Amino acid sequence: MKKLSLFFALACSLILSGCATTFSSQVSVFHEWPGSTQDKSYIFERAPGQENNPEHKLYEDLLRSRLQNLGFKEVTAGTTPSLKVELQYATTLREIQYSPFWQPGIYDPYWGLHFSRGIYRRHYIYYPPYWGWPGYPRGWMDISMRSTYLHQLQIRITEMNGNKKLADIKASSEQLNPEISLYIPYLIDSALKDFPGKNGSTSKVELTVNN
Repeated sequence: MKKLSLFFALACSLILSGCATTFSSQVSVFHEWPGSTQDKSYIFERAPGQENNPEHKLYEDLLRSRLQNLGFKEVTAGTTPSLKVELQYATTLREIQYSPFWQPGIYDPYWGLHFSRGIYRRHYIYYPPYWGWPGYPRGWMDISMRSTYLHQLQIRITEMNGNKKLADIKASSEQLNPEISLYIPYLIDSALKDFPGKNGSTSKVELTVNN
């Protein structure tokens, strides 16, 4: 009976652990944050097309909530804030190329990030030696392609007076689903994790997602 109870507890723990997945992203941080003395009152600065945009309003609400947890305070109309916050996001169609393990990752010139690639061998047909070369499996010469989507988010925090940029944080994640709305909350959380973060760093951030 004791063994049966132990087995049941182990099975339950495995089931519960299977409900959690991981969201991975690359985060680049550049900042000149003055420290705890910084006045964190702010307003959102919107680009053309973001005003009266329901999608942007939803993402802005998510960011507003995260900023509030970090001690930021959005000011009302007629009050002069210390900071202005900008939120940008985009999705880029990409192609993953499965190839031999020495295939390098793709480098994104805008985001300045590297994305690694997996290894995939489609099929193996042995070819006999030819002109002294040894035989080899056909699979390692093949290339297989599939579409993926690079979801990108950028948060800029700038001084209202003097327009000095205090923080520029970029987060991106490569996913099979083209809908960026599914990943915006996690991109925001990744970007603001350990805010303001280490200046000049690019790192992989992993968040636990409970399904």
